[in-house]
Amino acid sequence: MIYDISIIIMLALFLLSFVVFIRWILKKIFGFNIHNLSCIRVAFISLLSGVLIVGLGYQLRTSAQKRIDEQNESKVALESKKKTKAKSESKAASESKKRAKAKSESKVELESKKRARAKSESKVELESKKRARAKSESKAALESKTRARAKSESKAASESKKRAKAKSESKVELESKKRARAKSESKAASESKKRARAKSKSEVSSAKKKKKQHSDTYQNIETIFNMHTIKYLSNRRIFKKGSAVALRDFKVIDFGADKMKQYHVLIAPKNASKTYFLLVFGDNIYKGRITYSSKITVLGSLNGKSRVNDSQINSGIAQRYLGKRDILVLIDRIQVKN
Repeated sequence: MIYDISIIIMLALFLLSFVVFIRWILKKIFGFNIHNLSCIRVAFISLLSGVLIVGLGYQLRTSAQKRIDEQNESKVALESKKKTKAKSESKAASESKKRAKAKSESKVELESKKRARAKSESKVELESKKRARAKSESKAALESKTRARAKSESKAASESKKRAKAKSESKVELESKKRARAKSESKAASESKKRARAKSKSEVSSAKKKKKQHSDTYQNIETIFNMHTIKYLSNRRIFKKGSAVALRDFKVIDFGADKMKQYHVLIAPKNASKTYFLLVFGDNIYKGRITYSSKITVLGSLNGKSRVNDSQINSGIAQRYLGKRDILVLIDRIQVKN
């Protein structure tokens, strides 16, 4: 605004000086005098003409400036649109990258979970196969032993029958020969037989008495210990009271056999099925058949507390008993009812 006012003033002074100069030239050179053109009128005309000229110039200048401003504004608008477009594209690219990264991470997690699950399932399958194989091997071993025992018993029976038959035939021959002898010898022979029979009967009765006395020395474990709390007692108390005890008609929980032909049998009393006793024995203790429906009577001593470990599991006892509390038993005698 100040710039425009200064231009108007300068232009008015120039026009004023120009009019005064023209008037002086007309007066001095041509002798032409303009009486009605006073100084105030000249100044007013010069100022008005300067204002008109500056106004026209300002109008022309503002229209051009408007065009320039419009062009600048259009350029600025285009640049802002480009910037916003670039920002939106960069945001979209970053979001797409994030989504792709999230998808890849989720895929990796799913694959890792699938692999872990497959590994666990394969381990479970292998363990179940091993258990089934061990059980089948133990059953096959037990069956083969029972067959061998049955064969040996049948052979022994046939041999005993043959021997008895041979003896009877030889006795018949001897009797036919002895009949020719005197009656006194027959009486002496009959008396000697009676004596031998009486001796054998006395020996059998004495052996039965010894067995009964031997079994009576073992106290019933259920009268000494509480079957529900025995596994929580100290080894000192178990050793102190657990010598010469009888475990009568305990049921079979699980069993197996190892490579050394040692049987591992978990048994429990009827009224406390969660209290386990572990028996480990070989053919020298018992050679018969053991099943899950068998009832076992054991005469022996308690050998302290323990837990079911890998050796029992590898022998064929189920995996679910791993780490369970049990009580070890030293066996003097064992009886199995199938």
